[in-house]
Amino acid sequence: MTAHHVLELKNNGYTILDQIIPEVVLTDLSVAVDRAFVEHKALQVENNSDIKSDGVALHALLSDDTFVKLLQFLIDRGFIQELQDVYFTGTCILNSLSALNNLPNCPNFSATVHRDLRFYSRDLPVMLNCLIMVDDFTVENGGTYILPESHLEERKPSDKEFFSKAVQATGKKGDILIFNANTWHASALNTTQESRRAIPITISKPFMKQLLDYPRALGYDNVNRFSKELQELLGYHSRVPASLEEWYQPQDKRFYKKNQD
Repeated sequence: MTAHHVLELKNNGYTILDQIIPEVVLTDLSVAVDRAFVEHKALQVENNSDIKSDGVALHALLSDDTFVKLLQFLIDRGFIQELQDVYFTGTCILNSLSALNNLPNCPNFSATVHRDLRFYSRDLPVMLNCLIMVDDFTVENGGTYILPESHLEERKPSDKEFFSKAVQATGKKGDILIFNANTWHASALNTTQESRRAIPITISKPFMKQLLDYPRALGYDNVNRFSKELQELLGYHSRVPASLEEWYQPQDKRFYKKNQD
């Protein structure tokens, strides 16, 4: 991340990093997200979920190891370390990883104007949104609307104000749109006949509760299959003890590791 990107993120609330995900990784992700959409639609229907939609795979991380490999790739590339250095100034963990498809002329819940924090964190660097473009983002296929500088105030804009001042984030597949979680945004209407897929990832401070308990879902017993850095990112070092036995442990076995902040 260049000084320009850091300044854009600070002042405008968002920035776009070009060509972070290579084609070989994107090929695997493209297959994985399509499989996840089918699996999650079946689960939504089976469980009579409030969400019953094609192209929605919330917490797709649990559906395919390809998404776990993506996180390791981001670690290896230095992307996570950059976020820690320039934004969080300390350790960060995964808050959520999902997959969304902005289907042609079929907006989903993300089309409403929203921010992904339930409270306004002001200058506290609590959470970042990282939207990986699996397909090209264009104006025509519904590149995400972002309201510049909206992270600087708590007030929610009216829809009229938002859409009159918002810009559409466009880019090539493999780019990553990064924005402050306080920034108001919305998916735009896809007026083409092609899908526009993305992997929205939220990264947060370790004290933030994850949207899904990824360590428990992925399993405690086989944690050693992950690198130390990936364990940390997935939240294995930020767990909450549930008994006195779990609380009174030596430092190397504690649920919340000393290197967290």
